[in-house]
Amino acid sequence: MSKDNQTGFQTMNEIHRALEKESQTKINIALFGQPGAGKSSLINAIIGDNVAQVSTNTDTTVAAGSVAWGEDGTLLLTDLPGYGTTAFPAEGYWKRFDLDRYDLFLCVFSGKFHEADDALFRQIVAKGKPCIFVRNFSDTLFDTKKQKNRDELKAEIRQAVEGRYGAQSKVIFTSCVTEEGLSELIDEIYVRLSSSKQAKWERNAKAYSLDFLVRKKKACEKILLLNSAAAAANGLNPVPGLNLAIDAGILQKLLEQIRKSFDLSEDRIKTGARIVPHLASVANNVLKSASFQGITHLLQRQAGKVATQQLSRYVPFIGQAVSATAGFSITYFTGKAYLDDCYEIAEAIFKEELKFREQ
Repeated sequence: MSKDNQTGFQTMNEIHRALEKESQTKINIALFGQPGAGKSSLINAIIGDNVAQVSTNTDTTVAAGSVAWGEDGTLLLTDLPGYGTTAFPAEGYWKRFDLDRYDLFLCVFSGKFHEADDALFRQIVAKGKPCIFVRNFSDTLFDTKKQKNRDELKAEIRQAVEGRYGAQSKVIFTSCVTEEGLSELIDEIYVRLSSSKQAKWERNAKAYSLDFLVRKKKACEKILLLNSAAAAANGLNPVPGLNLAIDAGILQKLLEQIRKSFDLSEDRIKTGARIVPHLASVANNVLKSASFQGITHLLQRQAGKVATQQLSRYVPFIGQAVSATAGFSITYFTGKAYLDDCYEIAEAIFKEELKFREQ
């Protein structure tokens, strides 16, 4: 997103263009593999919500079904139907589902490779498409003859994949029950995306590690800078008690986006406050700030704390001419305070949940 670390975005036209480009950036990921390999469960795990239908049937995918999520629904996870079937023959499959449009393929399996799956896997690799092999249900890995341990079984599977599709093939072992491998999968997807899409992925994918949670916060800070400038420059409504106008609608949408990035629904925030009592006041602030009146109160509160000149030193990303305005300073620090509160709640909940899993 950054234009130049020294000059940053100097004009509002540049900022609006950057925001428009960011909003239109899409991430398309396709999941393909054996029936019953748990693709829907993986989709839910990546998003952090039960949005894809999970079934115990052999195969519930009868058409390409995309789950849109994240910022303005611009992230799509698509569960592709079976390849080489009567309904979807191999001939014309690639063109029918326009597979060239996907940024990445997750080739999901849970047992032996099916011949049809193998054919498409090879085609994906041959075309040089970014691909991650996901051995799902890793918690069920065992040797019926009890001659090999889990590490040996995993090494055997890796060797089999590399033998079929090349030494560059990456295999990740996942379990949506124990959460094994999910953090590694989220990180590996990040690595395979283009640089222009990585920050959006960090803001929207579920965090399975504290490291990713920190990265999520930094990714939110980048978009906060641009939106703060736009809200200040596009000021529509005078803020009560302040001698300036700010587009509170932009700020309200941004705060909602930040809260969703940290998976902080109202119920989850309240639960977090009960689990970690000292977060009660922080949680209350986050919940109150969801309304227009709450945002106005935040702006008023920040106005008394902000020295506008300090941002020209700390935010070269925006450029001195823009960052020196009072509206930008107040809006930015309002959003930053909200972001810090959301992160504090999310971090505390994550640590408590981690303790529970380790018991």
